[in-house]
Amino acid sequence: MAVDKLMSLKDAVSKFIQDGDTIYYGGFQIMVPMALTHEIIRQRKRDLITVESSTDVGGLDILVGAGCVKEIHSAWIMNWYVKAPYAIRRAFQTKVTKRYDVSNFAATSALIAGFLGVPFLPVRGNIGTDMLKLNPMDLAMVKDPFTGENIVAVRAWRADVAIIHAQVADRLGNVMSWGTRGVTDEFGAMGAKRGVIVTAEEIVEPEVIRADPDRTVVPYFKTLAVVHCPFGAHPSACRGYYGLDIRFSQYQGKYERSAELLPKFLDEWVYGCEDQNAYIKKYISKFGQEGLDRLKPVLGFKPKYQVDYGYHDPAVWKGVPQYTDEHIKA
Repeated sequence: MAVDKLMSLKDAVSKFIQDGDTIYYGGFQIMVPMALTHEIIRQRKRDLITVESSTDVGGLDILVGAGCVKEIHSAWIMNWYVKAPYAIRRAFQTKVTKRYDVSNFAATSALIAGFLGVPFLPVRGNIGTDMLKLNPMDLAMVKDPFTGENIVAVRAWRADVAIIHAQVADRLGNVMSWGTRGVTDEFGAMGAKRGVIVTAEEIVEPEVIRADPDRTVVPYFKTLAVVHCPFGAHPSACRGYYGLDIRFSQYQGKYERSAELLPKFLDEWVYGCEDQNAYIKKYISKFGQEGLDRLKPVLGFKPKYQVDYGYHDPAVWKGVPQYTDEHIKA
């Protein structure tokens, strides 16, 4: 029997994310699960381990800065509008948070391995770098059983829980996304041991998603919770709904730069906001409705070719006799 998985942001995080969990952190500059990040911080989750291929517009940075993360496994973390993930840098340099680096392709392969259920995948790359020496947790040199040559293996990354943002989901947990998004969200989500928490801009009926299955990135049986969360990726973007809020990213970044200032941002924008609705109301009160209005996309960029999946009724074979060798001879 299908289960209704709609719940509040607070309940989703409280029920499904525990201290010490390994989290797949979704998004890649856009579609970053910022509302989920804020709620994890509000609930003061601790000792989390994150895995991700590439991310951030300050999401993972403030998650680390708030003291939620003890270990990061990643390839690339950057905020172009702030120039660096400053809280992560401080946490790493002071040994508060451990960081394990791999190449972009190795990170993607690690998540694909988790999705496939295999313990590791061989990758071309990382050879000749310090990564093998500095990150023996994720990388190892192995012998190709077929050629005898050395090749790097990257261990599978399987999170306990994946957190992602998407354009659309239904109440059962089917998640639909399109356009530019987290390049490994499908792999990280499908490889998660317990499942996925998704925030979505819109909630639609299951029939809507069934009618367009190619855009379904996570099926219902992998989903733990669905949260209706407009602007759930802000200040990152959500393709078709809003663009990247460059000015707010820069504003937040000023606080991220300083260990003394970051707590003030968290007090005002995270702890000081009960939920995502309060966060958006605060944004409007401080920067005006025009701050959100300028993020609206120019619409009309649709596929040129209209797809029709078609339907073939098996009943057309009713009454048609089995083909036999006699048909061939004839």
